[in-house]
Amino acid sequence: MLCFCHVSHSQQIIWANKNNIDKRTDFTKVIGQNKYGVYVLKHKNSSFRRYFILEHFDKKMNLLKSKTFKIPNAELEKIVVHKKGIVFFTKEFGKGYSYKLTMQSIDSNFVEQTPKTIVSSQDFNDESVGFRIEYNTLKDRFLIWYLIESEAKTTLKYHLISQNEIIKEGASTIAHILPELYIGDAIIDDTGNLYVMYSHSEKFKSKSSEDFHHYIFCLNVSTQIAKEKLINNKETFITGYKLCFNPSRNTISAFGLFGMKDEEDNKGYFLVKIDCRNFEVLNSDFIDIDRKIVSNIIGVKFEQKGENLNKFKIKKLIPKADGGLLVITERSFVTTQSDIFYVNNIPQSSYAKIFNNDEVLILNLDSSSNPLWTEVINKNQSSINDGGFYNGIVVMVNDDNFSILYNDRLSANADIIQITYQHTGEHAKKILLNNEQYYALVIPSEYSQVSNNSIVIPINQNRDFTYIKLLY
Repeated sequence: MLCFCHVSHSQQIIWANKNNIDKRTDFTKVIGQNKYGVYVLKHKNSSFRRYFILEHFDKKMNLLKSKTFKIPNAELEKIVVHKKGIVFFTKEFGKGYSYKLTMQSIDSNFVEQTPKTIVSSQDFNDESVGFRIEYNTLKDRFLIWYLIESEAKTTLKYHLISQNEIIKEGASTIAHILPELYIGDAIIDDTGNLYVMYSHSEKFKSKSSEDFHHYIFCLNVSTQIAKEKLINNKETFITGYKLCFNPSRNTISAFGLFGMKDEEDNKGYFLVKIDCRNFEVLNSDFIDIDRKIVSNIIGVKFEQKGENLNKFKIKKLIPKADGGLLVITERSFVTTQSDIFYVNNIPQSSYAKIFNNDEVLILNLDSSSNPLWTEVINKNQSSINDGGFYNGIVVMVNDDNFSILYNDRLSANADIIQITYQHTGEHAKKILLNNEQYYALVIPSEYSQVSNNSIVIPINQNRDFTYIKLLY
């Protein structure tokens, strides 16, 4: 027991060598790790057109190789690291509206295999569609799906594939026209069945809750049997939602926040749990957030006036083996600030976007959607005209605990804070990297948990770019 506790409360920090890292690009994303090492995706921006760069590190974060992969007249749709290598999907453009979606593999030596065409625009009269690509937990099945407008309905077409071949193709129907749909989160289970959350409205600019309907759509890709469930009633605004798959229970959980005033109101949360075997709803619950938690965040005065939380976004859903769910949310929003200044006595206007990331709200729910414990991390991050690059949180999930990391201040003298939570709600807070010694900021939007006990985070150290790997 003592040895286990010692291991679970400590971690090793491995720094990459800054001298070997490619500095020609601005956008970076850690995409995964397998037995051959860690892989990082890079590009000059997030469009990933015409080319992309892969960096390959060993597990001690020594750079082994870097290669530019050219994809002329195409853009990268998805890239996935699996046990034996990498697979990526590109959308290749032809003349006019002609294009195709291809799948291609890369081995551990960065050797590309011959691309395979999965979908061609000729299959649907050269209409412009947006592809969605989901993959299962083992990363051995991929589902490519897309929507096509039909008369008074929408057709959903799909292609279930392995790393080598097409397993199943088919189509289903959503009983609403495409311009009235907003497609949100989507996920597949281990067999490849598809689950989609979407919103339907004839008046998307409306401020009335009765004009919006939010659904969970379930599709068995083998039998083509589909089921749909309406989530909200006419008085409820759904302010955000997310899906997750629990492999130990073979269930899908749809979690979201709801309000009564407007789309930013967070009065409470809902949790709908679906059995993946037959798409039956196991439970569907709407629960108000405890007013003590509301008071802790917005203050006693505003809570007593009946104010609710607002502007919280779902950052991560963590399914638990007992059927419960761990939810991590963060209050984040963008405001605009305008100033008037004078040049030669002529008034001039300037505008600035302010990116705000404030409190983190953690909900640990049991299998009946009731909170076992709730915790609030009080932080205040604000930055101007930078896209919120250093704002937000990093989440690391172990078997028995999870950790949240963030920059405590967005300046040169910031400390990197880590808070580790046990399953009971007990937690410990510490400075992971202090400003006097490391002069560093983590980049939350670009990190990835690459194994059960490790995470790789891009980091700005003393105005230079590098990575750290944390081994827990």
